[in-house]
Amino acid sequence: MTWLKFAIWLLGIYSIYYVAIIFWDNLRTNRGEIGTDKHELTFVEDINPIKSLVEEITGSGKESSIAFSGGVSLKQLFNLAREESVEYIKSVSF
Repeated sequence: MTWLKFAIWLLGIYSIYYVAIIFWDNLRTNRGEIGTDKHELTFVEDINPIKSLVEEITGSGKESSIAFSGGVSLKQLFNLAREESVEYIKSVSF
């Protein structure tokens, strides 16, 4: 038996298997009756929105210890590590 014959047999067996599973699933559930599903999920939210000031949500920014946010290059990252502006766990060779 060659690899090609083996692959064709394997593909045939899997095809028959999955067709049988789909056929069995269609026999078990009567999909012809649309709209009579007993197990239908519904979600209802009881949340009322409230108005708030924008400054309450974002804050003034003075409490934060972040001086800069955004991407930095690798060279800038090493400079920030030397200045101890960022925390790092493992040792970094400069």
